[in-house]
Amino acid sequence: MTAEIHDVPNDDQLIDVIGNSSVGIAVTDSEGSVLLHNKALAVLTGGETPHLRDRVAVSGAGEGLAHLLGLLEKDGRIEHVAVTYRDGAGHERAAHVNAVRVGEGKKARIHWVSRPELGKRLPVSDTAEADAASDAAGWIRSVDAAPQPALAPSRATADLMREFYQVAPVAIHLIGVDGGVMHANPADIALVEYSKHPTEYVGGHIRRIYQDQGLVDDFLARWDEDSPIINFRANFLTREGAPRPVLIFSTAQAAGGSVSNTRCFVFSDPTPQRERDTVSAFGWPA
Repeated sequence: MTAEIHDVPNDDQLIDVIGNSSVGIAVTDSEGSVLLHNKALAVLTGGETPHLRDRVAVSGAGEGLAHLLGLLEKDGRIEHVAVTYRDGAGHERAAHVNAVRVGEGKKARIHWVSRPELGKRLPVSDTAEADAASDAAGWIRSVDAAPQPALAPSRATADLMREFYQVAPVAIHLIGVDGGVMHANPADIALVEYSKHPTEYVGGHIRRIYQDQGLVDDFLARWDEDSPIINFRANFLTREGAPRPVLIFSTAQAAGGSVSNTRCFVFSDPTPQRERDTVSAFGWPA
């Protein structure tokens, strides 16, 4: 079995995972007209936007969107490109963009994933003073409070959602309340080098890919509280046991006081030399 033919989440799960994720997501046509986007992207752009043209800038690159589209036409994908999103009032927010181009010519679609540039992270260590006013906490509060955009993921966009999940330029996995990996997209499976053996990973416990086992137990305990994991640096482990530095943005789908699954978006860490983050709610060493 290959990662490409592994099952995908159902439509309801995709609507939630894409629509309510903690990172900005958009699918556009080849020129940047928006076909679908989520709440987090609306927060970055200051609300609804039918086109990315006037909302994204790249330092030193003139017209920002044209620069990004040129890179995508040449290479097919981009990762960790520093951009500035602008809303209609001129307010700016720094972010980093991953994107992938699918198809050719005017029929091409582009799948965008944007993570905000943040100086803090969640969760913080219980041995440190919690900073509810941090930029990480402020970010997820803004996303949670944002209304669903008119072009939000829906059953009408089911084909686009499935395509996004399969080709997304970022790793995505859904973890159940018991810690089992319910679903993982091809990028996620490839990140930890299980592409030739996906069933060894999908269906198993998430602890298999974490270097710091105490971190997994800490995260699992927090999921019952729907506690977000934002801008958090950790080491995953590949199938052969090699460390893989990553940057995690994860929230949980909770209804009626219980969590059904997480929405985990995982980036390869563009600064792998940085110290890994730790939490110590239970006194475990990193």
